[in-house]
Amino acid sequence: MLIADMIHSCSNANVAEAAVCSIGGAFAERVATVAVKNGMDVGRFVAIIMQDFGRRANDSIIATLQQNVAGADQPLLNGLVQVVEPVLEEGVVFIDHETLAFPTSSVLNTALRDSGVRLH
Repeated sequence: MLIADMIHSCSNANVAEAAVCSIGGAFAERVATVAVKNGMDVGRFVAIIMQDFGRRANDSIIATLQQNVAGADQPLLNGLVQVVEPVLEEGVVFIDHETLAFPTSSVLNTALRDSGVRLH
């Protein structure tokens, strides 16, 4: 349920932008840089990533993400970082500035599984 709430709320550009601002630091700077490269503001960029994640993530990926955020002080923000970070690392291809070509499920699953190590 937590992951569904994260996907739903961060699919809104205003909420996504506020979440990235709340996280701040190097993460927010990297997101802003990639968003600008794609001709978008941070909120729209992250909202598209979250919408795409919601459409493409299978049960295994959702379960892995749920495990990674369990016990975190701010699980929604932690989950947002774990979803967006692999996209920043893999690169993003936008089609018509609406559809995101997300990394394959196996790439994303590996990135999510490994992200707990990178984020702590």
